[in-house]
Amino acid sequence: MPDMQYPVEFPVVGVGASAGGLEAFSGLLEAISDTSGKAFIFVQHLDPKHESLLVDLLGTHTSLQIKQATEGLRVDPNHIYIIPPSAYLAVRKGVLHITRPSSKHGARLPFDFLLKSLAENYGPRAMAVVLSGTGADGSEGISAIKNKGGIVYAQDPSEAEYGGMPECAIDTGCVDATATVAAIGSLLSMRTANPSAQSDQRDAQTAIIELLRATTPHDFRLYKPGTLQRRIERRMLLASISPEKMADYLERLQQDHEERDLLAKDLLINVTSFFRDPKVFETLGTTFLPDLIAKHPANEPLRIWVAGCSTGEEAYSFAIVFREVLTALNSRIKLQVFASDVDADAVGFAREGIYPATIAADVSPERLARFFIADGQGYRVTRELRSTVVFSVQDILSDPPFSRLDLVSCRNLLIYLGPEAQAKVIAILHFALRNDGILLLGNAETIANVEGRFEILSKDKRIYRHLGRTGLAGVGFHMNADNLLRLPPGIGQRSVGKRHASLAEFCEQQVLDRYAPAAVLINRNQECLYTVGPVERYLQIAAGHPTHDLLAMVAPTLRAHLRTALLAVNPASPSVVKPGGKIDSAPFNIEVQSVDYEGEELRLVCFLDAPMRNSKVAPSPVTTESERINELEKELQVTRSELQVAINNLEMSVEEQHAVNEEALSVNEEFQSTNEELLTSKEELQSLNEELTALNSQLQESLERQRTTSNDLQNVLYSTDVATLFLDMQFNIRFFTPATRALFSIIASDIGRPLSDLNSLASDTALLEDARTVLESLDPIDREIQVGGDIWFVRRIMPYRTDNGVEGVVITFTDISERRHAAKIVDEAKKAAERATVAKSRFLAVASHDLRQPLQTLSLLQGLLAKSVEGEKPQRLVARLDETLGAMTGMINTLLDINQIEAGTITTQISRFPISDLLDQLRDEFSYHAKAKKLELRVVQCSVVVQTDRRLLEQMLRNLLSNALKYTERGRILMGCRRLADGISIEILDAGIGIAPDQIHAIFDEYHQVDNAARERSRGLGLGLSIVQRLGKLLGHPVRVRSVLGKGSAFAVEVKLPLNELVDGPAPATASSKANTFRTANILIVEDDPEVRLLLEQLLSDEGHITATAVDGKASLKLVESGKMQPDLVLADYNLPKGMNGLQLATKLRTMINTELPVIILTGDILTETMREVAAQNCMQLNKPVKVGELSKTIQKLLARP
Repeated sequence: MPDMQYPVEFPVVGVGASAGGLEAFSGLLEAISDTSGKAFIFVQHLDPKHESLLVDLLGTHTSLQIKQATEGLRVDPNHIYIIPPSAYLAVRKGVLHITRPSSKHGARLPFDFLLKSLAENYGPRAMAVVLSGTGADGSEGISAIKNKGGIVYAQDPSEAEYGGMPECAIDTGCVDATATVAAIGSLLSMRTANPSAQSDQRDAQTAIIELLRATTPHDFRLYKPGTLQRRIERRMLLASISPEKMADYLERLQQDHEERDLLAKDLLINVTSFFRDPKVFETLGTTFLPDLIAKHPANEPLRIWVAGCSTGEEAYSFAIVFREVLTALNSRIKLQVFASDVDADAVGFAREGIYPATIAADVSPERLARFFIADGQGYRVTRELRSTVVFSVQDILSDPPFSRLDLVSCRNLLIYLGPEAQAKVIAILHFALRNDGILLLGNAETIANVEGRFEILSKDKRIYRHLGRTGLAGVGFHMNADNLLRLPPGIGQRSVGKRHASLAEFCEQQVLDRYAPAAVLINRNQECLYTVGPVERYLQIAAGHPTHDLLAMVAPTLRAHLRTALLAVNPASPSVVKPGGKIDSAPFNIEVQSVDYEGEELRLVCFLDAPMRNSKVAPSPVTTESERINELEKELQVTRSELQVAINNLEMSVEEQHAVNEEALSVNEEFQSTNEELLTSKEELQSLNEELTALNSQLQESLERQRTTSNDLQNVLYSTDVATLFLDMQFNIRFFTPATRALFSIIASDIGRPLSDLNSLASDTALLEDARTVLESLDPIDREIQVGGDIWFVRRIMPYRTDNGVEGVVITFTDISERRHAAKIVDEAKKAAERATVAKSRFLAVASHDLRQPLQTLSLLQGLLAKSVEGEKPQRLVARLDETLGAMTGMINTLLDINQIEAGTITTQISRFPISDLLDQLRDEFSYHAKAKKLELRVVQCSVVVQTDRRLLEQMLRNLLSNALKYTERGRILMGCRRLADGISIEILDAGIGIAPDQIHAIFDEYHQVDNAARERSRGLGLGLSIVQRLGKLLGHPVRVRSVLGKGSAFAVEVKLPLNELVDGPAPATASSKANTFRTANILIVEDDPEVRLLLEQLLSDEGHITATAVDGKASLKLVESGKMQPDLVLADYNLPKGMNGLQLATKLRTMINTELPVIILTGDILTETMREVAAQNCMQLNKPVKVGELSKTIQKLLARP
């Protein structure tokens, strides 16, 4: 399987935190270099209801570009991306993708989600950092990062504000390093090795592999170089060594055996899981294993080998699958599973058979129940399953394989090996399998040449069947004394070629040791780099400090010859041979050659033995002397040459010295000029210092003023009883007043701490939420909070404003306990008043009903007397009785009206109706009274439709008309409408006594009457106009008045019209041709009061009507049902006994006779609800006491209806 699916050239780091994450993020960014070459994705658990402020808060801690992640945003190096609230973030193909949680509730693990996508898409270049927080988010994601070869860091829990997340990450065993935030930032600042420069480190990497081969049990020479390089760079980053400095890491490995062991363990790459690639196991279990078991001899065990088993998950997976198939086939064949790995620690873990609870994601509940036992925080493999698997430490490349196997699984091992090692492993596996045995490889692995060795069973699942047979010799193992079996350099013909190369190298080394001359490789500074041959004859250690200088190490007698030879080498003469003299009477020459190594010019100095003369003939003295002379002449010649070279060098040195002197003179002049400039600068600095001193004095004075102001402000704040808190943008405490201790357990050392850490003595859970709202909206928020029992505060939160903008919030707490107590007393008094008002209203309603009944009797008696008595004096007495009854009725109605208004029980019911209908009704009602006073009542018709409460407007106009009749002795009364800009004015004009100017406003006061100092009962109680004004305010109808004393008054009620109302011309007066026709009818009288019932029956009978009476509703229904009475009109009281009121009776009678029967409700109950119920039933209501004339007129009006 490839290391990564989406290739990139830079690492991507996922950083996760929750509680306390802001401080950790800030510290990490301050420690990260601006040129780290990495992309960073920050994940923090955010409030889904509020926008994230992380981009702004973290922007001040780094110069890297910070962006909030959006859908489709490309990931670039040296950029930081912040997760938005209420989102999951993933990276696929180099761009960010945002998904929303499917559920609004439950645990959310956005960091795990991100890390898994990073592991899948970036492989070994994915990195994870776990910072402060609670919970276990990230624990599964770092396992995915680790399995892909990435690096995982965790913040030191002792440093983290909340250590839950780092501790959970550390417990998984996947954390590579635990460090402070600053140290993690330094590690992340290291740039990864440039791929284009990897070839420069090939030698260092080879040396590292050789060092591991020599000092550990593992040989990684046949691993893929790319895999080795990535893993080594990973360990280098953890060791705080830049990947470009692999030589430094090699030096570290040579000195640190623990680091060598960690590197070797990291190179083993333990990546596995239960039922990895589930479709492969499903295909094996359903297709190939049943056939394999069916063909297997029953008396031989099934032998399975899992090569590279790591921590054992795959070995147990195969054991489970084979167990399930054997059980399904009811087979008793014994199962043997061999599992091997080169990592002894991994094998030890596998033998324990204990795994974390996260395996539940890969193992089905049925398999967990059958093959595992819950053990603490994880699962333990059952003893039965464990007994079928044999684990062993084995290097597949060097140790002997298992044999006679039915199935071999070697998945995801070949991908880390080179072609030579892959061929070796395939040969071993072919040898280990029985004929027709099954070989299983990883998804990214294949067999180069299967012909004659394997048959492909499933190409996509990488399943093969064994063909043919090979012996152990074909595998390439050999015996030696150190180890029974060890891998030779290679296999097949390649092994033979490598052996020949090794023999050639051995031969060359022997020739060099025996026949090579002494040679020294030096650089341009004549420092020794490397020596070959017997150099000890010519070189010696110089006295003093150690040195590599070649001229210092040669014998003094050879120094001149060597210097001459070295100076003679130049581009024209790259090779020079000079005589060197004799060593131990043996002459030799000095050969110096110019050589080039990787662009560096070096010198190779060889000490060559000179050819020896034939010593068989004894030399004569003359010959000896001649040779000595020749030798001396040669030495003289060499000395002259050296002297000439020395002279030339001296002349060159003199010229160089002259040039140096001239440069020194020039530099001296420059120094003089610089000195003058420094003197000038000194004077300027002195002047500047004086200015700074003056400015410092001013600043000291300003500082003193600021200190005084600060002390004054502090004393002001401390002297008030208002608790005040100053918070910064992170809601950390900046300042508080002593009164704050009444609400919080706070001390002086709490300054700088988050407010959420303090224990609040008040029930104020919305404090921080309101503070965030104020920071966002900049609008103050007031809220009342309670502390303890009866202590209350008004909490106000306002923005803390400075010249630079808003930098926090100010919270004040004002004690309002006394105000709340006073308000409570007022509220209780108000409730008591309301209860009294309700009691008064009930009393007045009952009193009204009880008073109206005898008044109704008197009114009927007065009407009968008026018809029966004769003579002027009796008629005046009866008329006087009528006036007295009217005054009493008016006073009762007025008292009830004002009581309902004061109690607030009157509610409006807006409707649309022609105003002419209301005017006609009032005209008909008051015409009788006007005629009785010999006054003319004229009503001007109007066809306007108004929108208001008809009943209340009718009461206003009725009161105004009643007042006009009271105060007008002669003349006429006019009522009509006047058109306004947006409505009409209903006006009532009279020719009465008028109103003095100083009493215009007083007439609307309660109990105020004009020209009635004696309080005549006939003038009423003085409440009518007060009721009109109050009803006008309730309906929004202003009441106007104008008057001339002694000439009359005009009252106007202004009513606004609906927007779409059209005003027509005056409606023509309609006069019925039958208006003067008196009709008689069958009238049913239903009244529980016997006196009123008797008088009504006598009155109506005298007028010619046929009457029938009943006490209650049930008696009335029986009367009509029996056919004794077929009423044309019903006159009923509202409150009837036996559970049926007048309206209910009307409904049942109309249903019984199937006609819209005219009904008059005669009642002493004048509540608003009763009036509306009567109107809704299309009945006519007459309030007790009703006068005889009004009752007769109403009966004739209803009988006249078609």
